[in-house]
Amino acid sequence: MLGRFLSSSGLAEDRCVICGAYADDPYQGYLCGNCMDGIKRDISIRPDRKLPQVQGFRVFSRYEGVLREIIRLVKFRRVVPLARRIGKAVAEDIGEYAELVSPDIITFVPVHIFRRWGRGFDQNEEILRGAGVEFENVLVRVKYSRPLARLSKSRRTASVRGAFRVRTRWRERIHGKRVLVFDDVITTGSTAVSVAETLTGAGASSVYFYFVAYED
Repeated sequence: MLGRFLSSSGLAEDRCVICGAYADDPYQGYLCGNCMDGIKRDISIRPDRKLPQVQGFRVFSRYEGVLREIIRLVKFRRVVPLARRIGKAVAEDIGEYAELVSPDIITFVPVHIFRRWGRGFDQNEEILRGAGVEFENVLVRVKYSRPLARLSKSRRTASVRGAFRVRTRWRERIHGKRVLVFDDVITTGSTAVSVAETLTGAGASSVYFYFVAYED
């Protein structure tokens, strides 16, 4: 069984890291089905903030509990199947938001190529694949930095300033387009603002965001 191989190789656990029950999914081995089914949209979230250059945004849930643990496992334990499971959980909500804002293009906030090499994948790209969303690879992260979770708000802002550019083949195609950008977590909003400035600076008519989780 793949699950046993992952467990014996140190890549997974036999027990759910949330409730301790048997991790019954042989493709990831960290969480049980009951905990995975606990990923639900929190409609009470109303972040009291404005993001410059961002026309609007939606958040699926809070960065806590099961969802927080799953995102951490994806990023720091490289559990790609969990990224796909997040995508399945948010698929319907992303679809609803896309219908609401009618984007011409859906894309995502990319990791730097060094982080992608180290991790082996881009978690935002994998989540969108799990959601079955058609998306384009529009942006490049050109500035490498430490994980933003370890930085203060002011240092986060400085870290992501000028961190992105539009890929060459998209520089003409982005003009006048409505763009919906996907990202896993919003904390200060610094990354979203930097991305929005990059896209509007390249000619996008409006930029919207969809986040999986909101960290207070």
